[in-house]
Amino acid sequence: MQTGLRRFAHRAHSPHLCNATNKTIPLCWEMAIFRLEVKPIRRREGRDARAAAAYRSGTRIEKHDYTHRTGVAHTEIFTPSPSPNWIKDRAVLWEEAEKAERRKNSVVAREVLIALPHELPQADRIALTRALASWLVSRYGVAVDAALHAPRSGHDERNHHAHLLMTTRRLSAAGLGEKTRELDDNRTTGPREIETIRAAWAAMVNAYGFTLEPRARLPERTRTPPSSPRPHSPHRTSPQPPPQP
Repeated sequence: MQTGLRRFAHRAHSPHLCNATNKTIPLCWEMAIFRLEVKPIRRREGRDARAAAAYRSGTRIEKHDYTHRTGVAHTEIFTPSPSPNWIKDRAVLWEEAEKAERRKNSVVAREVLIALPHELPQADRIALTRALASWLVSRYGVAVDAALHAPRSGHDERNHHAHLLMTTRRLSAAGLGEKTRELDDNRTTGPREIETIRAAWAAMVNAYGFTLEPRARLPERTRTPPSSPRPHSPHRTSPQPPPQP
């Protein structure tokens, strides 16, 4: 799904009074960047849910070994209740996700990529990621495999972010079931769901004293086609790394 998948940046400012009536959160910040992207992991593009999960979590799943990678600050799997016991095993989870999809053009996983406020301590960044992951589980009934990444050495020290890898099927006690078709629809329900996710994320961040608003999506004619290079991220100061699994 490519609709509404854009990053929105604005300048960071010093904290300022934002709500004089709120004594618990006396200060507000503007984040250096607001970023929330929803991206499909497509089999027809040669991608694999097991490889994606191993890469983001810095682990090994079958032949996909990313135990050498650094910068993985926290990982956690979130599931609805009831769910089978095996769902908390990352390797088994994504093996089952791959097996559930039999078509060559299947979407085998879906990723939500978020920028985390660098102004917050790590415990709060983890709490924010947990809040969004739990929200996704509650809304869609899926499993969410979350990985928080710290800034890479030599890169922008503000680039704290998280990858939330979602199953494309709902979970029950029996295992993976029906597809989340509302997210597969690129024309109507998909774009609306992405806007709902973005609004929910902004509200979660604002609860920590930020003044963050989801910006309007770019007009259709100004969007970069999927086949074109992605816009340069303001957090990166060196050449783009190789494509992620």
